[in-house]
Amino acid sequence: MTARPRLQRAFLPGGLRFGRDRRGPRAKGRAPFVPRALAAATCLALAFVSQAARADDLQQFELGKTRFDAAEYAEAASRFTAMLDLAQKPCESVPTSGTASCRLTDPDLIKRARTLRAASLIALKRYDEAEAEIATILRQNPTYSPDPAVFPQEVVDRFTLVRGRLREELEATEQKRADEERQRRIAEQKAKEEDKRWIESLVKAASERQVIVQNSRLVAAMPFGIGQFQNGSNKLGWTFAITQAFTGATTIVASQVYNYYASFDQRLATGPEREELFRRQQITLIINQVSFGLWAGLTVAGIVQAQIAYVPQKVTIEKRPIPPRPTVRVVPTVAVTPDGFGVGVVGAF
Repeated sequence: MTARPRLQRAFLPGGLRFGRDRRGPRAKGRAPFVPRALAAATCLALAFVSQAARADDLQQFELGKTRFDAAEYAEAASRFTAMLDLAQKPCESVPTSGTASCRLTDPDLIKRARTLRAASLIALKRYDEAEAEIATILRQNPTYSPDPAVFPQEVVDRFTLVRGRLREELEATEQKRADEERQRRIAEQKAKEEDKRWIESLVKAASERQVIVQNSRLVAAMPFGIGQFQNGSNKLGWTFAITQAFTGATTIVASQVYNYYASFDQRLATGPEREELFRRQQITLIINQVSFGLWAGLTVAGIVQAQIAYVPQKVTIEKRPIPPRPTVRVVPTVAVTPDGFGVGVVGAF
C-alpha cells in the first residue's frame, strides 16, 4: 500500500495561503487585495470559507491516514474514532494546529474515515467494533465496497459478510430510497408543470387585452341582419340578410317587369295579345306583392328578434405583442495585482 505524503499547507483559490503571512515586512502597510470583479466578491468569499473548512477536514483525515499507512493501527483507530465522534467540535471551528481533535464534516472524508477505521479495527482483531462500523457504512451506502487494490482481502471479505447479514435491511433501505427518489422526481416534475402553466397564463394575460364595445338599440332595429350581427349571432344574421336581400330584390325586379308590361298600349293589341299581356301583368303584380310581403315580414321578424335578444355590450379579445425573453450573459474576469489574483464573473441582464 503506497503511503501518501502528509498534508503540509492548505491553499485557497487564487494562490492565497491559509495561515500566517510569510511575505515579510514589505507586506506591512499595504492595502488589502480587492478583486476588480466586485459583483463576484460575495460568491468568492463563500467559496473561500467552504474551501477552508474542507482543508481543515483534510488535514485531520491525513493525520489519521498516515498512521494507518505506517501500520500504527491503534493510533489510526483512535484518531478516526475522534474524527467521527459527534461530541467533538467541527474542524472548521478548531485552530489548525495539527494536534487538536475535531469532527469531520465533509461527507466524502467521513465515508473514507469510516472505511479506514473499520480496516484499522480489523487489523487489531476488534471484529465486533469493525463490523459495527461496516454496518454503519452500508446503511448509508448499501452498494459501497472497498477497493481490493487498496485494502487487504480480509477487509473486503468482512464487508461481504456484514452485507450478507444485513441483506434484507439493506434491500428495504434501498427500496425506500428509490421510492423517495421517485416521489421527489414526481414532485419536481409536477412543480415544473405548474410553473409552466403559471408562466403560460401570465404570457396569455400579457398578450391579450379585453375590449368592451357598447351596443346600440338603434342598430338592433336595422334590417338585413345587422341587429343579429351586433348581438353576436352571425349565423342568424346571415339568414336574415340573405332572405331579406332576395325578397327585396325580387320585389324590385317584379315591379320593373310590371311597369314594362304596363307601358304597352293595350288598344293596339288584338284580343289574344291583350289577354296575354294582361295575364303577365297580373303574374308580376302577384310576385311583387308576395315578395314585398315576405320582405316586410322578415324585416319585422329580424328587428323583433334583435330587440328581444339584445346584448348591451360585447367583449372582444385584442392581441398585443409581448417583449422577448430576457437573456443573461456571464463573462469570467481575472484580476491580477502584486498581492495575488482573483477570479470572478460579471453578468449582463
